[in-house]
Amino acid sequence: MINLAILTAKGGNQTLADKNLAGICGRPSIYWPLSAALQAKSIDRVFVTTECSRIKEIARDCGAEIIDRPAALARPDSNHGDVILHAAKAALEGIEQAPATVTILLGNTAMTVAEDIDQAVAKTLSDPAIDSCMTVWKAQDDHPLRAMVVNPRGYLESYLGGETPDTNRQSYREVFFYDQGPWTVRTESLLRSETTREGPGPWWWMGRNCVPLQRLWVTGRDTHSPYDVEIAEWWLRRYRLAGRRNPARIEDYSLTSNRE
Repeated sequence: MINLAILTAKGGNQTLADKNLAGICGRPSIYWPLSAALQAKSIDRVFVTTECSRIKEIARDCGAEIIDRPAALARPDSNHGDVILHAAKAALEGIEQAPATVTILLGNTAMTVAEDIDQAVAKTLSDPAIDSCMTVWKAQDDHPLRAMVVNPRGYLESYLGGETPDTNRQSYREVFFYDQGPWTVRTESLLRSETTREGPGPWWWMGRNCVPLQRLWVTGRDTHSPYDVEIAEWWLRRYRLAGRRNPARIEDYSLTSNRE
């Protein structure tokens, strides 16, 4: 049984120029998820899909294999699922034994560790009924029931319209958001998704039965601004570079043990 990792990282970018190459703790952003994939015990081969020559150079130097992304899939409005499917099919062409899973990583998510990848692979393979696993964070104050929009008159109003939720957040059903970490999906589920598109929310390539891998955080971990870069640097120094594990649940967090 083999497992693949595919890192998606296009050049350019609109929100943060060359965000996949942004310097974070002395390394380009792409280095951090790429090195995590290469260190993961469950991953046998690592690919990077990109059209950018600089990203290709970095990926090769790290030991990854390159998938040339066509220009049509390197546009700002390209569907990420189409990029992933193209890369997966290209990777499978040179492999005799079909991999059990494919783990997808983002080039601008520096807050990625090998242990999370290994856990996502293990959870996906723990039950034949499971199609995939994705890392998530649990919403509290950021619950969808508290979401607001600006109406045409410029005033805030509830996203839900006339429905008024309880102020007690403990009364809400627990909800989770993808945190831009590892996506692991069974290969057959990934390929089948091209026609079924059954994944949760916009992540249609993940198959129908996707399980969560909760990580303690309060938003997505990818970088789209200089502010995000500084947060990623803080996290890397505090956890990955210090050899400490970021707690997955608030119950596991201790101010005493985690104080600088």
